[in-house]
Amino acid sequence: MKRTMLVLAMMALAACNTPARIVPPDGKTVEDGKRALDQLAQLPPAVERIRIGDQLRIVRDAGEMPTLSAFNVSTIYELTLYTVQTDGKINYPFLGPIQVARRTPAEVANELSNKLAPVYREPRVTVNINQAPGNSIIVGGAVNNPTTVPIASANTLEQAIVGAGGVNPAGNASMVALLREDTQGTYRAYFLDFSQYLKTGPNGRKQVPLQRGDVVFVPKSNVGERIQGVDTYLNQLIPFTKSIGVGYNYTRTSGGSN
Repeated sequence: MKRTMLVLAMMALAACNTPARIVPPDGKTVEDGKRALDQLAQLPPAVERIRIGDQLRIVRDAGEMPTLSAFNVSTIYELTLYTVQTDGKINYPFLGPIQVARRTPAEVANELSNKLAPVYREPRVTVNINQAPGNSIIVGGAVNNPTTVPIASANTLEQAIVGAGGVNPAGNASMVALLREDTQGTYRAYFLDFSQYLKTGPNGRKQVPLQRGDVVFVPKSNVGERIQGVDTYLNQLIPFTKSIGVGYNYTRTSGGSN
């Protein structure tokens, strides 16, 4: 009894000292997000868009190429490479800064071709993403191993969570969030009940392919928040308790786990 009262008292004290946390959205927002995720799964794969840090290869479809007597093959190849700067732009010969981030390679090629028309008889160019350093997703929150996962290793929500070691005991598996950036650079939230997936499998639900730049976040459950509060109080706010033998237990009641 005394030990239980000690834990309850420490929970109350820790509530005043627990660091700020992400507050889950209301139930309606979550349900809307789950329906939106189901709709997202029915859409065709998204068109690849250029991101900051990407290296583009831009080649004119016709026109004069430097001769090998003046340039070696490696130099010619390097002349076609452009790295997207932090402002989302590249500097292209004769045209100067061109905004390319969040656009498709085809859109950039079309703009360059139009702007090069006064310069070349054959202004058409081809744009490809040569290297994509950010070709990964972020998995964080209440997972056992928060990490960055390459798209090649995990291309669905379920694979990403498993790749991060799964949901830890303090996590709320019924409210897994997928944060995806739209064409305006704004993140939109979608939700998945991963706990039901573990119980029954996909049940015919079409899986959502992940895109580079996606963020998968598992929030803590209410019980997880309370446990973290106790841990913070005992291990950080009063660390000397370890040396004087003050112990504590986590007890589960029959009232539920949230």
